[in-house]
Amino acid sequence: MLISPIKFINPEYKHIACYNKIRYSNISLAENCTVFKGKAGINQYSVKYLRAKEYLKLFKASHKDWNKVEIYNFDLNKLDGIQEGLKVFNGLNMKEIAFIGQTIIEIALKRGCYNNCSHCYGGGSLPIIEDNNHINKMSWNDFNALTEGFRLLNKRLGFPITRNSKNVSPYMTSFHDADGIDIYLVDNNGKEHDFIEISEKLNEAFKLKNIFDTAGWGMQDSRAAARAVKYALYYSKPENARKLLQFNLSVNPYHMLNTRAVHLDKQGEHERAQKIRNIYTSRMANVLFTFTPLIESGKLNFLARAASDDSLGTKGFREKDLRKLYDEIFNKLKLKYMEDYIGEQIFIKDKTQIRDLIAQAKLKLSYVNTLLGVTERLGKIYKPGETLVTTAETIRQEDRNKIKQAKCIKDVLLGNDGYIKFTGFLDSNGHYYLTDFFTTFPTEIVLNFENKNKITAPIAPYLQKDLIIKKRLINSI
Repeated sequence: MLISPIKFINPEYKHIACYNKIRYSNISLAENCTVFKGKAGINQYSVKYLRAKEYLKLFKASHKDWNKVEIYNFDLNKLDGIQEGLKVFNGLNMKEIAFIGQTIIEIALKRGCYNNCSHCYGGGSLPIIEDNNHINKMSWNDFNALTEGFRLLNKRLGFPITRNSKNVSPYMTSFHDADGIDIYLVDNNGKEHDFIEISEKLNEAFKLKNIFDTAGWGMQDSRAAARAVKYALYYSKPENARKLLQFNLSVNPYHMLNTRAVHLDKQGEHERAQKIRNIYTSRMANVLFTFTPLIESGKLNFLARAASDDSLGTKGFREKDLRKLYDEIFNKLKLKYMEDYIGEQIFIKDKTQIRDLIAQAKLKLSYVNTLLGVTERLGKIYKPGETLVTTAETIRQEDRNKIKQAKCIKDVLLGNDGYIKFTGFLDSNGHYYLTDFFTTFPTEIVLNFENKNKITAPIAPYLQKDLIIKKRLINSI
């Protein structure tokens, strides 16, 4: 995933001095407000909440253009309490919640992936086995607590806490190291909630468009195939496509199957290598066939990544190697279209469609991104000392120094150019991390999830366990 650099906060609004003179003792307890349950079971008003609400009211009265107000325009010490009664935020103050709102990009609903691409910054491996102490997905209860918590908080504020005029986070993903086709949750009654429903709930809660990414699915995986058919038909319609930022298909030489084929070929096992390569190209031809409605509507985007042709020690993973894969995939797709035309005509009613569809797909794949970060897995492919490897190691060391020297959270979030450097990742258990997709740092922020004490799979890329971003630093803003 590539993140465009963005400015951090809008300095347009300044706190008004008279706010410091608010006489909270004059707040009426009779006004319409949230009611909380006391320890003895008696309904009572939260004075802290009332004070925050009155501050918000006065702030709003002095700002005519409310559509430009952002969370960091407030004195968050005075706004603290507006979150009271929202269980998911128990134990967090408004500075810590604002920190999440202004940085969050990834929410890991599922952990683990069956594609195991070498260039995956999240280091996706097979999902861990769940037991009493381990989870590989967010519970339905925690997902609802998360989305309802942010939805209601935004309602109280009167604007989305994620809003940032400098485009801090123009999108959101429901994964970190998982494939989009595997994103679904099962509720307590056994009902499955798929990506479409999950994405719409996230959009309502965070006011950020979601991204769908997939590297495909096994041809024998009928459940994944059924979801793919549904998504292709749904998001090919303009009224549904606009709910997403992008629907992406990753076609790359780093997929586990092709990576295995490349290694076998280098070892002289050419027949086995070709057999595995054929599995991958047939699989991707099947994926493209399934996504025909998206190709036809122009809604399918491609994530095409490979090493540059002049990279040393990367034979089999270069751009020209990827283009050879394309040729094999499109030849197989053409055969599938011909079979469809002769047979059921699910998509192909006229032979000219075949030419047009393949031309559209090839056009989208004409650009190959060779600007890759060296992940822990990809580092085994590239040789030490190569420019790409050296650059990544330099960035990671700079990241560590940045955290060590930080006096304020802005020192962490902002790069030297004044643009956002780190973004947030919420794990399935409610633990929060910062990453720039080269390095990852744990924070002391944990949402009040029912599974907050459960263990998830190891975090990548390059988790710095010894450098935890403390709450005191987050509260320094």
